[in-house]
Order: sequence, then C-alpha cells, then structure tokens
Amino acid sequence: MIARRDNSRVADLEKQVSELTDEIAAAREAERQALHSSAQFAILVQSIKEYAIYMMDNAGHIISWNGGAERIKGYSRDEIIGRHFSRFYTEADRKSGLPTKALRQAVVEGKFEGEGWRVRKDGSQFWASVVIHPIYGSSRTLIGFAKVTRDITDRRHAQNMLEQKNKDLELFAARLQRERDDKLMNARAIVAVIAHEVRQPLTAITAGGYAAQRFLKMVPPEHDQTQNALERIVNAGHRTSEIIDGFRALFARGVQKQKLMDINETIRGVLKSLSSDLYAHHVELRAELTPNLPPVYGNRGQLQQVISNLIVNSIEAMETTPNRSRVLLVRSELRDNKAIAVGVKDSGPGIDKNRLDGIFTTFVSTKQHGMGLGLVISRMIIDYHGGKLTASSDGKEGASFQFLLPTAPVDKDGIRAGETIAT
Repeated sequence: MIARRDNSRVADLEKQVSELTDEIAAAREAERQALHSSAQFAILVQSIKEYAIYMMDNAGHIISWNGGAERIKGYSRDEIIGRHFSRFYTEADRKSGLPTKALRQAVVEGKFEGEGWRVRKDGSQFWASVVIHPIYGSSRTLIGFAKVTRDITDRRHAQNMLEQKNKDLELFAARLQRERDDKLMNARAIVAVIAHEVRQPLTAITAGGYAAQRFLKMVPPEHDQTQNALERIVNAGHRTSEIIDGFRALFARGVQKQKLMDINETIRGVLKSLSSDLYAHHVELRAELTPNLPPVYGNRGQLQQVISNLIVNSIEAMETTPNRSRVLLVRSELRDNKAIAVGVKDSGPGIDKNRLDGIFTTFVSTKQHGMGLGLVISRMIIDYHGGKLTASSDGKEGASFQFLLPTAPVDKDGIRAGETIAT
C-alpha cells in the first residue's frame, strides 16, 4: 500500500516537471521570437534613410541611432550616442528652452509635433518636421523617448516659392487694376483738357456769330464789322483744328514730325486770338518780343496751346485782384545762342512758394475751379519739344512762367535746314 502511494507521488512529480519543462520551452521560444522580432525591427529602422529615428533616455540623451539620422544630421553612431539631443537645435531655441519644452509636451499630451530649423554637425541648418513620443515601462514608468525627424527643407522652399508667387500674382493683379484705373483717369483727363482748350475758340466762334448777326441787322448794315467778326470766327475755327491736331500728335505713337517755325509769330497769333479776352478783363498787354530770333522745330498747334494756356491762367489769376492794375508781360529772348526763352508774367496774387513744386502735378490747380490739367499738358508738350517749363513766384507780386526751347540746329556752313525733321 505504501509502494502504491509512492508510485502515485512520483507520477505527480513527473507530470509537474513535464509541465514546467513545457512552460520553460515555450518561454524560451517566445523570447527567441521576441529577440528575432526586435532584431528585424532594428534592421528595419536602421535601413530607413529618409527619416532620422532614434531613442533617448528620459533625460534626452541619445541611446540609439539609425542610418537616416546619420545621413540627415551628419553624426556617426559612435559620435552621438550619449550626447543630449539639444545639440540639434539652434542657439536661440536652446536659450528659449525649446528642447525641454518639447519633451515636457510629449509627456503631458502623449506626443510632440513641430517644425523648425535644426543644426547639422557641419553647422548648416535644415528645416525639420519632428515627432517625439514618450516610452513607458511595464509599470507606466517613463523610460525614454522615441524621436523621428524628417528633412523637409525642399518642401519649405517650394512652399515659400509658392507663397511668393501668390504674392507676386496679387501685386501684379493690383498693378493691372491700377493701370486700368490710371488709363481711365488719363482718358477722362485728356477729354477734360481737350474740352477745356476747345471751349475758348468755340466761345469765340459763338461770340463772333452773334456779333456778325448784330452788325448785319444794323441800318445800314456794318459790313466791315461783320467782316471782322467772320474773320474771328474763321481764325477760331482754325485754332480749334490746331488744338485737336496738337493733341493727336502729342498722344500719337511712332515717329512724329515737327516743322521749322518762328516762335514770335506763334506768340503774336495767340495774342491776337485772345485780344478780346484781354480787353474784356481790362488787362494791359506788354509784349517784349526780341526780333530776328532763330527758328525752332516744333508743332505749331501744341506750342500755341501752351502759350494760350499760360496767358489764360494769368488773366484768370489777375481777375481775383480787383484793386490792383492788371498787367500781362509776354517776352521772348535768345539764351546763349542755344535756346529761346518765352516768359509770361502777371500782376496777380502770385503762388505760394510751398505750392510751386506741385502745380505741375495732375489734378493740382492754383484756381478755385481749375481741373489741374492745363499745366501738366503744357509741361508734357514742352518736354516733348526738348525744352523745359518752370514757374516762379514770391506768393505776393504775381507769378511768372517760362519755357525754354532749343533753337533749330545748323549745318557746318551755319545754315538751318528748312525741311521737316522727325523727332
């Protein structure tokens, strides 16, 4: 009976030993498989070249290093193991505590993600996309961090280039809109100037027509006066055509032709056409035209427009000073045998010195109801003729406008050609 009991105990022990042996074998197989999996994972991580993948202890010291990390950051495994990962940050980021903040955020939020400049071993910088994950042990104790870094410098450059292109497109679109608005404004300005310049001869035509009707209705009819009125109408009609032709030439594209002309003759023609205006506004005219001036090359209608504009401006300026004598001085003279100066001076209130520089700017006028276009067009015309238009005033005793025109060139024999020339 005792022997039977001993045999039963032995069988139980053999069974327990067999089960323990199986458990040990299973554990060893699991460990072998785990080691095999870990080895495969390590090989996989090491083979990745596009990403820097490495492990750090809980203080941020590097404990593993893959081939991608060596390629991107420039450090070999032996150089970097045991070093703190903050060496990859810029000095400014290190001073601001960014490495420590990144680890803290990874612990608190379970992950840290960000982009920024990182530093390679050789000191060069690259734009990095970074992800940091905390690693915990079996008891939920923090044992370290896993960090993945990707070099996205090319993507950032492409993004910056795209943003710059978008900004350039926005600027280009805004410039096109401004140019469109400017063209519309310029078109309106040109129409306004033409209307302004044409209004004067049209007014003369209307006044001449009424005068002719009145003279013909007299008993007996005043034929001589009627003839004079009709001549004024014809002259004003020619003046209107010259104004329009002058504008057409000023804004035309391509080669334009100018003719040899006598500036004094042009001045006299303008004074004659404005004689009724001078008389109506009680303006005393003083014309001091130097005789025998050399000719200039120019567009007669355009230069008439400039002279007429300056004289009309002077007449209107003197109208604001009823208690002062109204004197208009128109002069012409030769300067250094190279240029002819034409001046128009009035006895009006003058122009504030602080405003002189701006009177040749579009839509800036010295008159209460002026459009600020006449002087702009006048300067444009004089510039087109190779000259210069200026203004001066002390702000008290009238204003003076003067333009210079180069005299017509002469050949080696001192003879000026009479034909038209292209400019």
